[in-house]
Amino acid sequence: MVVSGCSGGSDKRPRSAPSSDGGNASETVVTNAALGRVRGPLGRAKSDAVLTGVTKVVDAWIDAAYGGDYPRTDFKAGFGAFTPQARRLAVKQSTVMTNAEVGAGLTGVELTRRKVLVDVLSVGRRARGATARVWIEMRLAGKTTRTDLVTGRLLLTPTKQGWTVFGFDVRRGKGGAS
Repeated sequence: MVVSGCSGGSDKRPRSAPSSDGGNASETVVTNAALGRVRGPLGRAKSDAVLTGVTKVVDAWIDAAYGGDYPRTDFKAGFGAFTPQARRLAVKQSTVMTNAEVGAGLTGVELTRRKVLVDVLSVGRRARGATARVWIEMRLAGKTTRTDLVTGRLLLTPTKQGWTVFGFDVRRGKGGAS
């Protein structure tokens, strides 16, 4: 099943999920989360539940992978909701999926923007997959002082334990010095 690129859809009105705070006091920006396209019949209550569940998983990744206390070198907690295969791949790509490459030299990270747009694939009035399109801006301070932008997609599937990331396509770029 491929859920990336869920397009078209029966739901054109963006809806926001309850936002969450970052992992520490310096992370005061909240996640701007909205429902994107819903492909197939789902209903408002179920759509809202998908948005809330997916946003919770994405926020946990953002907080553990990019937020938190610095300096540090351990970022594995960011992949708690990833399948074992996706987790292995994410760890191999930790320079993009976390701040692992620069974490030891940082004194702090300020997450300045967190945006999530969730597209949903529904079959038989049940959500069968979701694509979370993410946009994360952060200011890094310490030996490395710059602004970074992380964008891309997390591909998720529902499980008995909640939403799980089984794939991703994420890019990271460096902004100018702060």
